[in-house]
Formats: sequence, structure tokens, C-alpha cells
Amino acid sequence: MEIPDLVREELGDEELRAGVPIGDEDVVCATPSRTLVYNAEGLLSDERVDAFPHDADRLELTEGRRKTTFEFTYVDGTRSFSVPGDHTRDVLTLLLEGILKTHGVIAAGESVVGAFRFSELTLVIAEDRLIRHIGATVWDDDFQTYAYEDLTGLAFEEGSVATELVVWIDGRPQRIKTPRDDARLVEETLKTAVFEYYDVATLAELDRIVGVDDDPETTPDGNDLGLGSDIDPLVAEGDATESPAEPATETDAGTDVEATPPTSNPDQTEPQQTEQSAAETSQSVADDSPIDTDIGDGERGSPDRNDESLEVSAEPDPAVATAKEVEELREQMDELSTAVDRQNQLLKKQHNAIKELVEQLRNQ
Repeated sequence: MEIPDLVREELGDEELRAGVPIGDEDVVCATPSRTLVYNAEGLLSDERVDAFPHDADRLELTEGRRKTTFEFTYVDGTRSFSVPGDHTRDVLTLLLEGILKTHGVIAAGESVVGAFRFSELTLVIAEDRLIRHIGATVWDDDFQTYAYEDLTGLAFEEGSVATELVVWIDGRPQRIKTPRDDARLVEETLKTAVFEYYDVATLAELDRIVGVDDDPETTPDGNDLGLGSDIDPLVAEGDATESPAEPATETDAGTDVEATPPTSNPDQTEPQQTEQSAAETSQSVADDSPIDTDIGDGERGSPDRNDESLEVSAEPDPAVATAKEVEELREQMDELSTAVDRQNQLLKKQHNAIKELVEQLRNQ
């Protein structure tokens, strides 16, 4: 990319870090402290360079049919510039790298691999960390940072309308939903950054390095909503039909066996006892049951008589959730989490405004 002479004059002693051509001869360049937007001479405009310092308090993005506008908010006001829509992502990456470095969110020598904007979600993938911001603005002081050094797992779960990026930080999953159209690009960009950080080539190698264990509550293959260890199961492992009223006795060989209650006939074996009990039960039922004299011999022996009672219901258990219901519930939880985060941001801003008002009243 050729740097225009007017941009070189504007640079002075500053180092040009990167640049993005935005059509014809126009270009967006970045230095460590500011972004320079160069517009070539046109029929209705002169050649010029506009500078946008990186110490902005807020960055907003407005996408139109053909152009995207970036607006910077400073202490003394706002400033903006526009670029063609097909250059939005490249310019956004350039701007966020400069802003994040200036505010100390990423290291001075750290680069941004990719930046993405999905509705009210901004996702920044840097060389050493992942940064997430939720809100109408692309960036302000409300954001979450996930350092790769704290990574304990990484997975990508495809849904019907979106793909969830699941990042485990110190054993706790962080879920980030991305549209399916951009999911592959996000996945490859994040893999590139994380794999280079750990010097691996596959997710399997990454799992071995970050020390994923077999605990289903902390591993990527487990359920992040796992039960705590202090909850006892309703049915213990082993023989679920064992009666607690029949204690076990220890034989001379050290093997636990069930204690057999004494019988009147010590020589009688267990199968004989079972057959005798079954015969007595059958005889008791036969004596107590009335005989239906209206049933003929053919009807009494008909195999179709009890078909309905022998059929096993094929209807699904309504108490068991389907995969689709689980997916819908997860999407609802994500939407609720986004709404809560947004509400927390508003409460924080209101709290700061109240503090400033109280301070002004004290100074008066």
C-alpha cells in the first residue's frame, strides 16, 4: 500500500503501524496514538487528512446500505468518518487495536487478530486474550477479558440459527453466541490465535496442554450445569432392589452375603421356597377371585383377551426434555444473560452519574 505524501507529512515523528485501503486512493492509517483518514482530491472536495486520537471514551458504529460510520466520543465532543461497507471489518479491527492499546486493555506489542460486531455484541480476538463487549456501543469501559493463559477448554457448538463459542476459563464455561454465517470465520480466527499462543495444531493437543481432567463439571465434554458433589443420589450405585431391612453378614471368607431367615425345614432349598410361595399366592388369589361363569371355554383361552394390558406404551415420557427443547432453553438463557448484562451496564452508568452529581454538590 502506497502512503500518500500528505499522510507522511501528518505523521511527523510517529511510526505508521498499519493501513487499510478503502477504495480508489483513500486510505485509513493507524499510529500508536491516533488513526489518520486520508481522502484523495475529488470533483467536489480537496485532498485532506483527518486525525482521530485513540483516547476516545466511546466508539460507536452505524451501518447503512452502502457506508459504515464510525463515531468517536471524547471529553470535548464527538467526531466521525465513513468508509464503504465492505471495508467495515478491516477498519474496525484497526481502530479497536489502537483504542485497546491506548487504554491498556492489551499489551503494547500485542496485535488484534480479528474484530467482529454482531448486533449488540463486539468480539475482539487478540494474540493473548479474548475481549467481549455487550451494548449499543462498539466499545466503552464495560467489557470482559478472557486471557488465554487461564484457558482450560475450547469448543464450538452448532445450533439451528447460531453457533456457540464455549471458552472455559479456570474451569468455568463462558458461552458466546455467533451467527452461523460468520461462525466459521470466528472459529478459525480464534483457533489461529489460541493455537499460536500454545504452539499446537489441534484442539486435542490444546486439551492435553491446558490440563483438561475427567471431571464432567470442568471438562469441555461435560455439562457446565453439573450437580455439586454434596448432593446424594436417590438410588445408590449397585443393586437398586436391595432391601435395607435385610442386613448383610460376613462369612469366614470375608464375602458379604444376605442373611437367610430360619425356616421350619432346614433342608429346604431356596428354589423350593420360591415355588411354594408362588403356589400359595396363586391358590390364595384363586380362592378369593369370583368365577365368571359367562365366559366360554373358547373365550377363556383366547390370547386376545389381555392384549391391551400387555401392550407397552410407545408414547415419549413428557418429563424428559428433547434436544430441541434444551436448545430453545439455552437460547432463552443466553438472551436473558444479555439483558442482565445490559441492565448492569445501565445501573453502573447511573451510579457513576449520581457520584459525579454528589461530588459537584459538595464542591459548590
